[in-house]
Amino acid sequence: MRNSFTVISSPSSRDGSLLSLTESRSRYMLPFGGKFRVVDFTLRNSNALGAAYTILFNDIDDGLDKYIVDRDIFDDGSVAHLVRVIYSQEASQFQSIMDETNTTHYILYNGDNPSIIDFQDLLNRFAKKNVDAMIYLIEIDGKTTMANKILVTKKKALQKAVKKAVKENRQAPNLVEMIINMVINQGVNRSAYKAHYWPVNNIPDYYNITREIVWNQEIFSLLYKDKIIKSRITSDGYARLGKNAEVVNSFMSDFCQIDGKVDNSIIYPGVIVEEKAEIRNSILLPFAHVGRGATVIRSIIDENIGIPERPNVGVYCNIGTEKEHLRNGDFPQSIFSSITLLGKNCHVPDRVTIGGACYVAPNASEEAFDKNRIIHDGVSVI
Repeated sequence: MRNSFTVISSPSSRDGSLLSLTESRSRYMLPFGGKFRVVDFTLRNSNALGAAYTILFNDIDDGLDKYIVDRDIFDDGSVAHLVRVIYSQEASQFQSIMDETNTTHYILYNGDNPSIIDFQDLLNRFAKKNVDAMIYLIEIDGKTTMANKILVTKKKALQKAVKKAVKENRQAPNLVEMIINMVINQGVNRSAYKAHYWPVNNIPDYYNITREIVWNQEIFSLLYKDKIIKSRITSDGYARLGKNAEVVNSFMSDFCQIDGKVDNSIIYPGVIVEEKAEIRNSILLPFAHVGRGATVIRSIIDENIGIPERPNVGVYCNIGTEKEHLRNGDFPQSIFSSITLLGKNCHVPDRVTIGGACYVAPNASEEAFDKNRIIHDGVSVI
């Protein structure tokens, strides 16, 4: 029954590990899978279940509510369930949500990591246990940890924990995680569960998982044949290849313009690659713009939503390297494996060279490169 279930998603802690990728946006709004955002995966899981409600707790006002506001009809013609974004982190707010949803069952999990989870299968398993609540530890590479878990609970078990939190005036940076732990403390059984779930803990994680999703045939088929996952990054439009464009072993999204060479790379909607530019082993996020004759190697170019006609990467720039095993000097736990990250709305002026494992902070302008036109391996422009 569609009105029997509510899915509640909690945000990951904002620890700075993804640098500019989550500096001004939540993980929900992080571009993922070639043309989606992480929240598209979250809502796909709920809608596939037939949930009555999805509640997204968020800890940053990044336009998430506006991104999902138009989700009334999906590609298969089904009517979407009700989705709400909650910014409050108070137990009383959680109580209000339970009063509002009033469903018989609840699923709580960290839904701002990308995932493809068969919640219906999970609920079938839960029903066979004949218990009030269960913790399912997500199995990743054959291992399970309490960091990646799904709580499935009947209303009365969750209500008991929420009432206790309200009575004690509990508050926490992550309210949902606190509530989950309170239910666990009541005493629940645990079980392992296999699912497509991708925790993203650093920049190489983001780079490698994104590429894995696009090039893994099984997962790619799930994303692009599953009609109830849908992106709102851009309106309708076709990819356009210029007469001198060359695309080799790459994923090209819609609504992009390619006039240069793209090799073994992932191109999101709205991207522009000008003539004689070359993109290799890289990921260009929505509306990134690479100027004429520039070379981008093993790099992530973040979104460009400032001045569309101004390139993120100026003409004849050289970004990234073929060298291996380089690590950033300022952020060694976030940027390594020689991957370079150019932050959101940055502008690298013409003929600048940036090495491997480098980091350019968001909104960096030409003035940031006045003294140094060559940024050596492992160096940051912040």
